[in-house]
This record gives sequence, structure tokens and C-alpha cells, in this order.
Amino acid sequence: MPTDLPDTDLNRQLTNYPDCMANKNKPSANIDCSIQDGDYFMPCRQAILSAKRYEKISTSFYMNEGSFLARISDVALTDIFGDEVIPGITTVQQGIDFCWSLRDNSHPDYAIFPITVNLDGDRRYVNRINYMNAEGTCIASNAGQGSYRFYNSFERKETVNNRIIKLEPGYYISPFIRAAYLLRRIFTYFGYTLLDHFLTTSEPFSKMVFINNTIDSLVNGTIRLSHLVPDCMANTILDVYRKKFCCEFIPDEVARTVRIELFNDIIDSKPTVDLTPYLASQPEESFPGYQQLKLSSETVITEGNTYDATYELEAKYPEAWYKEADGSYCRTGYADSTIEERLSDGNIPYYAGGPLKAYEVKVPDCVFCLSYLAFPGLPTTNRGNMKRGETAPYIGDGRTLNSTIDGVPVESSVEDATASDDDVVANNPDQKPILAFVQYSSNYAIGTNHDLLGKWGYSLLYNGPIGIFEKFYRKFDNMLRNSMHKVSADLLLPNSLKNSLQVHHKVSLQGVELLFNIFKYTIGGKSEPVTSELMTTSLYEPLSLAKAESERMVRNTEYKWMIVSSTTEVSEDEYVAAGYTISEDERNQNTIPAIYPLPPTKAIYDAGGTYYHRSYYIYYTSRTGGKVYYRIDLSLRPALFSEKDPNERPSRPTTTPT
Repeated sequence: MPTDLPDTDLNRQLTNYPDCMANKNKPSANIDCSIQDGDYFMPCRQAILSAKRYEKISTSFYMNEGSFLARISDVALTDIFGDEVIPGITTVQQGIDFCWSLRDNSHPDYAIFPITVNLDGDRRYVNRINYMNAEGTCIASNAGQGSYRFYNSFERKETVNNRIIKLEPGYYISPFIRAAYLLRRIFTYFGYTLLDHFLTTSEPFSKMVFINNTIDSLVNGTIRLSHLVPDCMANTILDVYRKKFCCEFIPDEVARTVRIELFNDIIDSKPTVDLTPYLASQPEESFPGYQQLKLSSETVITEGNTYDATYELEAKYPEAWYKEADGSYCRTGYADSTIEERLSDGNIPYYAGGPLKAYEVKVPDCVFCLSYLAFPGLPTTNRGNMKRGETAPYIGDGRTLNSTIDGVPVESSVEDATASDDDVVANNPDQKPILAFVQYSSNYAIGTNHDLLGKWGYSLLYNGPIGIFEKFYRKFDNMLRNSMHKVSADLLLPNSLKNSLQVHHKVSLQGVELLFNIFKYTIGGKSEPVTSELMTTSLYEPLSLAKAESERMVRNTEYKWMIVSSTTEVSEDEYVAAGYTISEDERNQNTIPAIYPLPPTKAIYDAGGTYYHRSYYIYYTSRTGGKVYYRIDLSLRPALFSEKDPNERPSRPTTTPT
């Protein structure tokens, strides 16, 4: 509420003399105050905009939520924590022990699990855990002579920028801060208490973390909290929640509390007040064009090709299907074996497509991809059933905040060489907000973006039956497509209602349920009708509804193809006539490319027979030294999905994260 104050001596004193050009202090933008008009009372914050001696002091009052937003708009997240460290840690070993204690995912404020980062163009593990002996050598877990430990709890050597680096214990180990704990700390810093909500108290959200990319958070013997949080403003974290989960943080300036309200809950609720008695004239309804939701993140790390929406992927690959186990999109191919090709890891914006204009919501965060990385440094012998690698969140570039990495040229002998004068320093990119669910496995926790065990019913991916759209945005999209007509109403409200009306909740007007878009009223002087703008919530026919995610790219679980193959010995002439050449190798590496047909229909299954006939040729060198040539004939027969396929061979993607 903009207000000009008379330039009286008292007002000058209360506002610290902003009209005095010789004043050495900055004009205040955060004066705690309140406004009262009869039985109207509102706590607020006052900002000084300008002042002219003997005339006026121009100010603006930020009321209730405005006061709350004004407080948090210009404070960096790292400033909230300053030099604060995790208590009880004064040595590197204590830091390692603390991080190891987090592996069971029971700590209320921190968690830890393996991730991978990019450093010097190579993928490297952070929080790598292996089964090792007392010397730190990886051994098979069935050997019974070791234990699970952080790989970097021992001294290691690695190559960075063509230099051999000796890493003391503690590098590549970093805890992650719980998202709910970070929210509470933000509000506590500004003098508020965050009330409990299922986004902060129920799994998987209560265990959810913000991942950091700091690879040396504990090498100085302490762990600074400012090194574990994203590089952003405090209100950016709130915006991540607002836009990711379609919710709002609603303050109570009197009680100094903040509650979280989901849009879904507001839409499902009943109106809190009937405004019909306060209408000064008939409302006017206007009909802007209907829209549809487009939901995405500012930064996306994905594996394989990128898509603007799942409908693009579906159009390009009509045989694709949604894999519920990890939220990815795959297709089934047939060569000499049955393969499962992963087309997308699921990091795709939500957008249904079609003629409706897009209403875009962009979350100010970064989404990671789950990617497999082989463990470097494994012994070359006696591997047994040793774990060879792990699927873990890949979050992009890593950074060093507590050290410079110094090394010697690779071609030098590590024992005799001296360190170069040139430090090898990471680029230290800013850390964007990255949310992750945490799931305890058999020996340690793992980070994920989906429901690993099928017990949560939530995913951090935008698409899919349990994705962000279906769980948090479906009702909002329904309103974009079928409602949100603008209603202008002249309202003459009593002071008690101006003060108590909950503008985030539904109201009733002439029997219709509405939400406020712009709420206006007068304070002081003669009360007059003021025009407010509301929006309809009822869905108008004919309904336009986005396709249910449970119906999009559903895998056919009734019928599938099975490979039929036969091998026939042929002559060298037939082999050459088929277009193949003969080499000196003992055996050739001829293969046949995979095909990806749509699953068979019931009619095809009932008809039986074989389809998609193809052949290719190979040869082997016999024990007598001569070459033996074969023709491999392949075809596909329709089968019930439940029939076991001896040729099935799931494949891991070979693409590089982007």
C-alpha cells in the first residue's frame, strides 16, 4: 500500500530523517510497523521510497505476505549459515566418521549416498562405498575378510589434468542437507516457525535432500553448512517448492508462523466466506482463452536424446513404453537376442501438446539423471562377485571450496617427482538446487528421483502415473483448460472482513466458487466500493482433459514377439554372394541390426505363424584350419507376454549425459 506521510518532525524522527541530504545512513526498507483503522489491524513492513523537505515522505507498506516476501527477497542462502559448521567435527577423521554414520538414512538433518560428478572432463564418484580389506583394497563381498567403507577414507591417487594427484583421506566425501531442515532454517532466520506439513514430515519428502557438488567439504577438519547448500537466494528455495509441488507458503504475521498449502487442497476445500452481501453492483465476467500447463526445470541433466515433451518421443517411437521401475521410456528390439533399449531416462518436461496455448511453469532447479559408472581402481584379479560399478545420480560439474588440487605430470615417477608450481583447480561452478529422494538399501542409502520400491507413490519426474504433474498439477491444468474466467466485482467490505479474509482460499459469490486474483480494499477515510478480480474454479463443458499418464505409452503385457532362429551350413560362394568379405580372423563379427516392431495384436497371435524374416551370415575357423560358413535365419513369432524368453538381454544405455 503506497502512502505519503506528512513531513512532520515526528515522522522525520520515526523514519530516521530521510529528507536530510547530509544523512549518513541508508533509508530503511524494513521498518516493522502496523496499520490500524477502527477494528482493522494489520502488521506490516514499511519501506521509504523518497522524501522532500517540508512536503512529504513517500513510503510503501508491505502487508502480511508482502511483509514476509520483502524480508526474504534479498538474502543469499549462504548468508543464513555464515561460518556455521556441523558441531562435534574438528578433524578429518571425525568428519569421515560422521558421514559414515549417515549411511542408514536415519539422521533428521543430513543424509549421504553415492553420486557422480564431472571433474577435468572425467566422471568421478563422490561418497563411493566399496567392500574393502583393512588396507583399502576392494575385495569380493563374499570373501568375508573386509567391510563396507568409503573408498576415499583411505589415501588414494588419481589423475587430474594429466597430473597424478595424491588425495589424503576425506576427499570426495560430502553430506547432503535435508530439504525440510533447510526450509526450517530459512524461516527461523527470518523469525518465523514453519508448521508441519506432509511435504516436511512424510516420506519421501521428509527424507528428501538438496545434493551439493562440493568434493572437499571436510578436508579442513570441519564441515561448513554454507558449502552444502545451493548458491541462490533464500526465496529461490521457496520458489523451488512453490513451482515443483504447486504449493504456497502462507505467513501469519501475528503468530510469526508459516504454513504450506497445496493448490490441490485449496481446490478441494469449501469456500470460507460468501461475498454476495458485499456486492455493490453486478459482477462482470470475461472469457480469456483457455490454456494448458507446460512444466519444466531450468536446468536438465539427461542421458541420451532430449525431448520437449513425451508426446514428441511417442510420435518418434510409437513402439516405446513407460518403465515403471525407474520412470524411463524404453522400446523392445530384436536382433539375435531380445534387447531393451532405453530411449530416455524420463527427464522430460511435462507438456501434452495440442492447440491450446501453453501456460509455462519453470522450476528454478536442476534435475539429475541416474547413470551407471564403473568403479575405477578395482583389482584386475580375483574379482569374484565384486561389485563393478553403481547406478547413481549424475549432477554435472563438481567443485572444490576448501583446497587446491596440486599434482605432478603423469609421466613422472610418483615416488620421486616433486609437485608442480601450477595448481590444478576445479572450475567451481555454482551449485543449483538439486532435489533427490533417499532410499536405504541393504548396506547404505542411495539417491533417486523415483519410487524405487513402490511404497511412496511419488516421483520427482514430471511425467508418469506418479509424477509431479499427476500428483500436484492435474487439477491446476484442468482449470487452465476449462475455467479461470475473470470475474470483476465491486466489493464494499467491512473492516473485520478486510482483516480476516484468507485470500488464498475459495470464496463464494452468487453461489459460485471463486479464487481471488487481485484483492483490493480501502483503508482510512470513507469506505467505498473497490473493484477486485476473481477467477472461476468450476470446469465448464465441453471438458478438455489431458491424457492420463497411466494411459500414455503403456507397455503391452498381453502379447510379445519371440525370436525364432535356425542355423544352416553354407558354402563360401553363398557367403560371398550375400555381400560379405572374408578376412584372416578366426571368426567374423557379423551381426544383424535390431528391429523394433509394434507388439503383436490378438489377431496376429491367434493367426500364429512367423513374421519379419531376415538372415545374416557368419563363419568360424575349424580346428583343422578351414573356415566353416553359416546362414542364420531369424524371424519373430507372436507369444503371450508371460512366456519366458530365453533370448532376452536387457541393455544399459551407451549414451553420454548432457
